[in-house]
Amino acid sequence: MDETNEEWIADYLRLEYGEDTDDPDSVKAEDIKHIGHFIIDGVPTDYFTYPQSGTPYMWAIIETIDGRDCVSMTSVPPPVGSHGQSS
Repeated sequence: MDETNEEWIADYLRLEYGEDTDDPDSVKAEDIKHIGHFIIDGVPTDYFTYPQSGTPYMWAIIETIDGRDCVSMTSVPPPVGSHGQSS
């Protein structure tokens, strides 16, 4: 079975934040919410929210670059006034 985007992002965030998968307070796939699909500077980008505290507010994103999906975090919000396509 293929991993969902939300599962992939949760794995990535646990790695970034040093969380253990067995920790009940660690980020879980069901905590990740897709908020939209945008084309940013010609790059297809999906934005996701996740539970967090502190500033700056961060989003998890999946960008498709040269046919490959890349997950990362960004403090850059989705484009204002654009109409993302949610899934």
